[in-house]
Amino acid sequence: MPDVVISNDDLTVLAGPSTVELLVDIGPTGTRGSKFFVGVGDPNLDTSLTPILNDMYINSAPGAEYGYLYQYISQPGGDSWVEVLKVNPTLYSKIHVTTFSSGTSATTASGSIVIPLSDISTVSGLDAENFNIQYSIPNSKPVASSISLVEISGTDLVVHLEASEYDGTWGPLDAEISVNIFISVVL
Repeated sequence: MPDVVISNDDLTVLAGPSTVELLVDIGPTGTRGSKFFVGVGDPNLDTSLTPILNDMYINSAPGAEYGYLYQYISQPGGDSWVEVLKVNPTLYSKIHVTTFSSGTSATTASGSIVIPLSDISTVSGLDAENFNIQYSIPNSKPVASSISLVEISGTDLVVHLEASEYDGTWGPLDAEISVNIFISVVL
């Protein structure tokens, strides 16, 4: 292998500045970070807010839009509040007074467990299979029950129950009973 010789007549040395100044004084006020607002209703209609981009808003008005989180963002046509997500999950919980006759919950509108779909969720295109239904029937006597049918009728979710009570022997439940019902949406 031949010998390699490197020759260089110039040498350049580079170094940092001879002095460094570090100022630890308070500078000018910058743009504030994201601020959270809580209000009643659509934030786009609230003229008392003075948002800046990326601020957040939680709607605390009861109803279909309850618990939605909005973010103030730049859009074509101007800055506006846009729904980002629903803070609380889609849950429904209520006590329904239901009339049982011969062990079956009544199928008339006044006696069935009929729940407007808008009270449960704002999602469209749901089928009966999209609802997880849990319930209990408080009673002074032991009760055995099951859901016999869940159906969507127009804009309502209809739940039919069958129940028996034990009074020395098992027999159909014949009474007006409070049913505690809890529904969540499964997508």
